[in-house]
Amino acid sequence: MEKYKTISEDIENVSNRDVVKHSRISGIGVGMIVAAVVCAIAGKSFEDPNSSLPAFFFTVSALLLLAGIVKVFVGRTCYTFKPTKSRLQPFTLYFDVHESVALQNCVEMKRFDELNRLKREKDTGIKLEAMVTGDGTFAALQISEYVPYTYEAITPVRCYYGDDARTLFSYFRDSI
Repeated sequence: MEKYKTISEDIENVSNRDVVKHSRISGIGVGMIVAAVVCAIAGKSFEDPNSSLPAFFFTVSALLLLAGIVKVFVGRTCYTFKPTKSRLQPFTLYFDVHESVALQNCVEMKRFDELNRLKREKDTGIKLEAMVTGDGTFAALQISEYVPYTYEAITPVRCYYGDDARTLFSYFRDSI
């Protein structure tokens, strides 16, 4: 069996450079850092040496600063389809392990209407991962099979455009 990269690793390469990855800074993280600075300033403003409020404000400030830094650096990444500037939405569906060949045939032959007839299971067997634009102009699919402790890709990432992508988008929208 050939080893394939997963859809999240390979989506930028298989789509003729039409898909780009964007990293965004978390607004919540920035807000937490600003709140930490405000708490530190509030803790400095107390003149009473017997008050426990400055220690409280500095503790809250340190916790907010750490959480804010983690939130900013973790950030959010998203993929965008360049021609339409539409964001890709990830979808994951699980199928029975005995539906592997039928699922591969449906995807390969573009018979997406037959996907409804395949037996679905939860978190076992075969996993169909997809990234579809919200406007239905682009879709990328990959099938993975569960081998002990992980899913391994058994097909390459396949990209669909136009009517095929719209059909897939409507299927995923209705299935979830």
